[in-house]
Amino acid sequence: MALETRVSDPIASSAALERSLTERLADFACATRSANVPREVRENAAWWTLDWLGCAIAGQDTPPGRILRAHTAEQPIGVASALGFEDGRTTQVAALHNGGVSHVVEMDDVDRASVIHPAAVVIPAALALSERVGASGRDFLTAVIVGYEVAIRVGEAVGKAHYFHWHNTATCGVFGAAAAAGWLLGLDRERMTWALGSAGTQAGGLWEFIADGAMSKHLHTGRAAANGVLAAELAALGFTGARRILEGRQGFFAATASDGDPSAVTRDLGDGWKLPGVSIKPYPSCRHTHSAIDAALALRAEHGIAADDVAGVDIGAYHSTIDLTDNPAPAHLYAAKFSVQYCVARALIDGAVTLGDFTDARIVEPAARDLMARMTVYLDAALDARYPREFPSEVTVRLRDGRAVTMLVATPKGDPENPLSHVELAAKFAMLLNGTEYEPRSAELRDTIVGLNSRPDVRGLVSL
Repeated sequence: MALETRVSDPIASSAALERSLTERLADFACATRSANVPREVRENAAWWTLDWLGCAIAGQDTPPGRILRAHTAEQPIGVASALGFEDGRTTQVAALHNGGVSHVVEMDDVDRASVIHPAAVVIPAALALSERVGASGRDFLTAVIVGYEVAIRVGEAVGKAHYFHWHNTATCGVFGAAAAAGWLLGLDRERMTWALGSAGTQAGGLWEFIADGAMSKHLHTGRAAANGVLAAELAALGFTGARRILEGRQGFFAATASDGDPSAVTRDLGDGWKLPGVSIKPYPSCRHTHSAIDAALALRAEHGIAADDVAGVDIGAYHSTIDLTDNPAPAHLYAAKFSVQYCVARALIDGAVTLGDFTDARIVEPAARDLMARMTVYLDAALDARYPREFPSEVTVRLRDGRAVTMLVATPKGDPENPLSHVELAAKFAMLLNGTEYEPRSAELRDTIVGLNSRPDVRGLVSL
């Protein structure tokens, strides 16, 4: 019998011992303790949770919200709260429901660098598992912070090309949902790695829904939240997942991120927290429209512009604004949320952009249609170079008297450099609850959520 000779390859051995990106994220998540998270970051997380809850409540009594409620009503009873139901549902169903309804009105938070709406994915997963295990408010907030950290880091690494086809909130958010759920389940490093691996293999969410104005965007957040919960719960039982799901030869980056930078996943990991840098949205439309809205509002106020005074409007933008929101004639209310022309028209006509502007009747008003027809949206290379560090827009309003006035907004209202105050956040929450069954308890809910850090048990939190 011939003897088999094995030659040791020191490079291969070193590579085998090197911890993957997924394992390093798992190490970080498992090492995080509530006591090591600064109190002010947990307080931020409570305000972000309040903002998420307001968006979720406002999303319930909408066409997609009512469909999600009908679906949830048919599902088995469980331990996790589904918004709008007195009895609970299973953790995955609750995460699906709460994640879906919270993304409907397009006012949930957004992180610029990763282009992710982390709340709509991470918070539903953290809430479902917190109720399952009876976590304290302090630990719930820590799980949210861990989930934000993981989701945003993956999102920062995928590059610009990913976002053209893929909805980062879903594809990258599922990692954050799994991390938050896994942290609450007390997964060890191996099982947390498996949870992230199984989360990554479920990553999905395509932008094609915009062409039809379909409701799939809400499914993106709900499904990512539920998939993250599923991945963590399976991992807790010993279900394995890919160790190199992010950077592997057939992994997430290879499949979806042609210009990605995988090293960004762990760059400066543990040096500060991502959550405080997340932006809060003051307007119920795609975040890529907000800098143009702010510019239009400022020009209207400063120069006393009336819609009849406007000969034309030029909107300079970065590529994602054009790819997703250059729509001069939105055919339905959801398309209007992704029309920078409609949003700017409302700002110039009304001096505000509100939830009431996004109805089928409002979007076909002659004044808005006429003004949109006089708008041009163009790619500004200088602004594009600043994205996604900033979401800038330059709006020029050409007036019938021959004047042209211009405003550049680099950091729209709600960015960390231009934040909503606690008073403004509370006012937004109250506005989102107007006309809902939760309105009479608005102040009670606000105080409860803001005080989460001291709450001993989060069970029943959204069914007060």
